[in-house]
Amino acid sequence: MRVVHRFQNERMQLELSISDDKLKLFAQVVPGEKHEDAQVSELIEQLLQVTVEPLIEGVVVDDIIAQLREGKGCEGRRIAKGESPVLGRDGKLVWLVRRFKPGNSNQPTKELSDFYNLGLFENIEAGKEVARLYKPTSGSPGMDVQGKPLPSRAGKAFNARFDKTIQFKPDESRDDYQTLIATVSGYAHEEGDKVTICETLVISNNLDYEMGHIDFVGGVKVGGDVQKGFHIKARGDIEIVGSVLGENQLTSDASIIVRGFHQGGAESFVRARANYTVGIAQGVQAEAGGTISVKKEARDCTFRASVAVLAPEAIIVGGTVWCVKGFEGKQLGNDMAVRTVVEIRNELEVTAEYRQVEESISKHEAALAALELHIGPYLQNRKRVPLLNPKFRMKITDLIGKYDYVQASVEKLKEKIKAMKAAKPPEADSRVNVTGVAHAGLVLSTSAFSLEIKDSQKGPISYRPLEASSEWVVQEYQPLFKG
Repeated sequence: MRVVHRFQNERMQLELSISDDKLKLFAQVVPGEKHEDAQVSELIEQLLQVTVEPLIEGVVVDDIIAQLREGKGCEGRRIAKGESPVLGRDGKLVWLVRRFKPGNSNQPTKELSDFYNLGLFENIEAGKEVARLYKPTSGSPGMDVQGKPLPSRAGKAFNARFDKTIQFKPDESRDDYQTLIATVSGYAHEEGDKVTICETLVISNNLDYEMGHIDFVGGVKVGGDVQKGFHIKARGDIEIVGSVLGENQLTSDASIIVRGFHQGGAESFVRARANYTVGIAQGVQAEAGGTISVKKEARDCTFRASVAVLAPEAIIVGGTVWCVKGFEGKQLGNDMAVRTVVEIRNELEVTAEYRQVEESISKHEAALAALELHIGPYLQNRKRVPLLNPKFRMKITDLIGKYDYVQASVEKLKEKIKAMKAAKPPEADSRVNVTGVAHAGLVLSTSAFSLEIKDSQKGPISYRPLEASSEWVVQEYQPLFKG
């Protein structure tokens, strides 16, 4: 502190000091011989030599004079106070959604019992409010304890670059911030001074416990492998640069590409509204609204394509292929005569709905078999049921009722399957093309008739189903698609 004023008379000895920040004035008072005659106006008169009246704390002045009249002084008591300047607030971006930052910073700090469902980002639909950009404020000046102005500082604008995935929404009722709206669907991403909505979720390494399952409104690209048991659901394309290692569920409203090896499993499936492309597949169940393409090999897979299955340089061994337009592959089956089935079906038969009806029939038939075991001979000889003792008769009657209900459901499902088969015949120019060799064990089918290849046949050849004669014929090779 710095002493700025001294005063002495027969009533008091006064010393005024200012704090280093120039905002506070302190008084040191020592009683004089005639201290009982001290007056408030006398003290204020001395204070006005240093400060201005609005800053003087009148209650303190009154108390000092009251104490002085009793012969008591004070040591360093604050008697006036200035006003600190109000600094301008910097502009800032306040997110209204959970944003995603790649790396270990995404790992939740709390303990989790489910390491598959981490929810590290928030899906954002186009048109959603994602953030508020607050404007900087100018601030206001202050005043030191001597009445001199203290300058303020205006806040700095938030420094960021916004691309076309974000637009500013005007709001006439608010002038302190602007609302940011997503123009595309994706996730919010902030890196350095760049703010954007990313339409593709890029995972540079493997999909594993660091990310968990993915359910995203855009596309997904995995730079490494999809580890066993992890699932991806996306509205856009799914691209996996590495391999898929088993028991994974991949679902896309667009296309799916697995550039490496795709291992299936009992709990795995692939559903692509457009196309599915794979390097090597083993035990994969895949449905595609477009084309299924195999680059090198597929073993024991179940493929259903609403257009075609194309494997011009690949080997297809075992499993079942369903397609509408047709199939083209280099090698079907192997020299061990492994049963390999290619079926030409109509557009309805290759759909997920058809498969669900088939699965329902299988489940119903399994239930019928179990009921037959419980009912025993009474199922075929129902006249004996009334002769049973009441308790057992009631049980058998209930089981027979359930059996009849399930049997009726099976018949309805089979009628639905029949209607789907008859709704539209296979395309007239559908065919199965083999450019290399069709091995013994290959079975070519439609919903009405089939052909099993007994002896291997070298290509290039085309197999074509003729509905009129209910047979498959071998023809000179013709490409599936013209041009």
